[in-house]
Amino acid sequence: MDRFAALQAFVAVAEVKSFSEAARRLRLAKSAVSRQVGALEADLGVRLFHRTTRSLSLTEAGRGYFERAERILADLDEADLAVSHLQAAPRGRLRVSAPMSFGFLHLAPALSDFLARYADVTVDVAMNDRFVDLVDEGFCRAALKPASRK
Repeated sequence: MDRFAALQAFVAVAEVKSFSEAARRLRLAKSAVSRQVGALEADLGVRLFHRTTRSLSLTEAGRGYFERAERILADLDEADLAVSHLQAAPRGRLRVSAPMSFGFLHLAPALSDFLARYADVTVDVAMNDRFVDLVDEGFCRAALKPASRK
């Protein structure tokens, strides 16, 4: 049994009080959601829902389990979000080469806001009006080095 999927199915069913609606929300077949909840109940050795043909409600054990399962899933979502934010924020060294006029008019004014927003980035700016070979001078890395001819 996939415990995570079973928890998601259980929480969804408990929230909407319907296997059919929970299946729609999870984009699963109703039978899959029912199987997951059944496997969870079997694994725990307790009934989590009172089921009748017209209603579905949590048992006392189901209510307690729902509160904890809901917190676990919320904590997991929060942990995922915290990690994804680490990847989303730029960090490292940024080397920029720009012509003098562009650098003074556009780049310099934007740098202070950029550095305030992305404190983990260091910026090296080279402003000059000569032709710059970006790869040879280390401003970018060549994705593929051309094969040398003999």
